[in-house]
Amino acid sequence: MSLVGMAFASLGLLFPAWLIWRAISTSRTLERRIAMGDDTLLSDDRFSIDRVTLGPPGTRLIEDVQFVAVAPQQHVAMPLNGGDVHQESP
Repeated sequence: MSLVGMAFASLGLLFPAWLIWRAISTSRTLERRIAMGDDTLLSDDRFSIDRVTLGPPGTRLIEDVQFVAVAPQQHVAMPLNGGDVHQESP
């Protein structure tokens, strides 16, 4: 086998090796983000939630659920007993 043939063969092996490395790297990144509870995964274009199969006891699977982003609630001053106003801290 000539030197040129060996060069083409090694280039042919680099692409599959890169694909494998990329899959492993993406998997590790995903696992790390899930472990950290990264809520940006819900809107990340690279990943989609197909089915949740692991949850706490009593969890039910509901088909075709859409996630909706909800703004955090603002803290409101609420009167306590006697009419005093108490401001909740954030």
